[in-house]
Amino acid sequence: MSELKNDLAGESFIWLARHTEYREVRRSKHGDELRWLVNRETIRNEATGETVTRSHLRHPGICVMVPFTDDGGIVLIRQYRYAANEYLWELSAGTLEGREENGRMIPVETPEECAQRELLEETGYEAREWQKVCECYAMPGMSDEVMHIFFARGLTLREQSLDVGEVIAEIRAFSFDELRGMIARGEIRDAKTLVGLFYALQD
Repeated sequence: MSELKNDLAGESFIWLARHTEYREVRRSKHGDELRWLVNRETIRNEATGETVTRSHLRHPGICVMVPFTDDGGIVLIRQYRYAANEYLWELSAGTLEGREENGRMIPVETPEECAQRELLEETGYEAREWQKVCECYAMPGMSDEVMHIFFARGLTLREQSLDVGEVIAEIRAFSFDELRGMIARGEIRDAKTLVGLFYALQD
């Protein structure tokens, strides 16, 4: 199958087998969307001869938006998360549209396109200025999901358009001091939001 090389270590890893055990397909206002794959994959380390089998979540990536208000605040949403069974204060975020190819998820839109669409749908805000701040792996021990972090400025309120199953109870701007206090008290527990705020609160 495919081969991945780690040039720094001089190692190569050979994918011997890959079986997709689950495909997450969600109904949305755009139709049914394939969101991610769960694969069972067997990999051999050519340097050691060791073979391992792991379950991996193959994902097209997400965008995380840090929307700055004109008076210096940052907009968060309070969203219900089914897996956690609670409402969380979060930055707006969304999954890139993707397609399946050779057992992986390939994005079919740019992170910028996804960020603009998702910010408007979740918060109702449209941003005039966009700046990509960083990208990082969300959970590299089990997934290839990459988070693309954006700053969004020059907000204009349009109309929110939530997707099927999305539950957002509140949209609110917080000052930097309020956000630092919320982080210190453990009131913001969403990892992607903490990453975005890490960059924003240094800005």
